[in-house]
Amino acid sequence: MTKAMERRLRTGGSIGLLLMLLLFTGCCTQNVRRITPGGRGTITWTVMVYLNAANDLDIFSDLNVNQMESVMTNPNVKIVVQWKRIAAYAPQGSWTGTRRYLIRYDTDNEAINSQLLEDMGQGVDMGNPATLREFIRWARAHYPADRYALILWNHGSGWRTRATRAVSFDDEYGSSIKVWELPTAIRPTSSDPVLDVLLFDASLMQMLEVAYECRYVARYIVGSEESPPGEGYPYHRILFALMDNSDIPPAEWAKDVVRQFVSFYQQEFPSYYNITQSVVDASKLEAVANALDNLAGTLLERRTLYVNALRNARLNAQAYAYSEYKDLWHVAQLMKEYTGDGQIGMRVDALQAALRQAILYEAHANNNRVRNSHGLSIYYPNAGDYLGRYGNLALARATRWDEWLQQAP
Repeated sequence: MTKAMERRLRTGGSIGLLLMLLLFTGCCTQNVRRITPGGRGTITWTVMVYLNAANDLDIFSDLNVNQMESVMTNPNVKIVVQWKRIAAYAPQGSWTGTRRYLIRYDTDNEAINSQLLEDMGQGVDMGNPATLREFIRWARAHYPADRYALILWNHGSGWRTRATRAVSFDDEYGSSIKVWELPTAIRPTSSDPVLDVLLFDASLMQMLEVAYECRYVARYIVGSEESPPGEGYPYHRILFALMDNSDIPPAEWAKDVVRQFVSFYQQEFPSYYNITQSVVDASKLEAVANALDNLAGTLLERRTLYVNALRNARLNAQAYAYSEYKDLWHVAQLMKEYTGDGQIGMRVDALQAALRQAILYEAHANNNRVRNSHGLSIYYPNAGDYLGRYGNLALARATRWDEWLQQAP
């Protein structure tokens, strides 16, 4: 289920407006952390938010920008937003086109009072990887910093391009940024800085395929295995630790984003079942890929011995909005348990050991829907449903997982 589908289920008319207000203020005030203007620290950050609201998520864009404004209190942190709206979804009387803002501190929940840096007008395609590349380079040139973070705000569909979408879906052009286009969009050359944190405020993007594709462009990658609520990140919560002390190590801030996202929805909306979030250390992903390759090789060798067991492991593993997206740890564990094969068990143990190193922190809602989530999903259809364009991915080129998928029962 996409963020927009979640929105349609949960909002409508005045109920939707009330829900947004509750999400911004928090219905349980004792859980809201207070921040002192000024902040601490000496390290500078530039947080780039690629806010593509040219789709049915526009209703949440004002909410999220207002949340950013409410905690923009540390002068060592700059938040720059490239924000697109189109007439089909923008509120009546609102501006349309694409704008760049520097977020300013403001407590007015009804209006955006940040500094308008540039009105880029009409005709900007935010589903084009070149547009993302230009935004990042512009932000770094105008707001150089010790550390950089990028938030991709939009729909997401993991590695797949179902309905022409991977991430950053622009309804005006019917375009999107494919997963294999992200590396050169974010870090086109080796001389461009590596992001300290890459965050996906989008559905289904915390997949091994996505993280592995982005392993050289960011040190830490944050996102959801599932399709989260349309309201997305509670920015007033996830930015708090960074604003409070800009010296916070990137990994610690990334872990706090996970904690704040999950705790916010658990505290304020415990009925939401689709809450997952994790942070991955990109430097550990080669070891995960190597372990996955070894497992795939053993599965290919022993496939005919355990057809039913391997089929059941796939069918019973933790799945998400797209049923062929499985939690990698869980499906591997079921392979080990269902086959009882020592060689497969050894390969699974090695893969799980690599995942322990790569997944720095994971949290999820306390319900049966996502209870077997461990932080990274993987594409795992049966052979008959395998999509050939999976071969475009770096993970497919580096491992035999794609070969396994073409034979998997």
